[in-house]
Amino acid sequence: MSSARATSVEYTAFIHATEDHDKVLTAVLNVMPPRLRGRADISVEETHGHYENPITILRACFRNPDQASESLTWVLSNMPPEDRTFLAGRLDLHLDEKSRVYIRLDKQEAFLGRIKLSYGNDVIRVRFTFKGAKNEVKELLLLMLG
Repeated sequence: MSSARATSVEYTAFIHATEDHDKVLTAVLNVMPPRLRGRADISVEETHGHYENPITILRACFRNPDQASESLTWVLSNMPPEDRTFLAGRLDLHLDEKSRVYIRLDKQEAFLGRIKLSYGNDVIRVRFTFKGAKNEVKELLLLMLG
């Protein structure tokens, strides 16, 4: 059994001028465990794109290991089976040398209450940070992905 453990999670979404801030916030909250949705540390940063278009960066974090672990379990267990299989087969592309795992979730699907992987641009980026060596994190994730 792996000794790796999630220690924090950060959800990041870009909100473009044409998007409704409340809907994007709802999408981000929808990919969190229901009992933790009111406990996230949420921050907003205003910036501009390449053509000076306004962009808001929404970040939500859990830095408590129990909340991070619960969030990891929630995301992986609510993913469709084909997404779990896809992620398990490409885990090395999502796992860096510092034991961080990066997952991109479809923002539109999240708004509808579904957790679905995406490789497009309209995503919620989720970064899980782990305590443990990369191989231990990979072992844990493969076990969780089934």
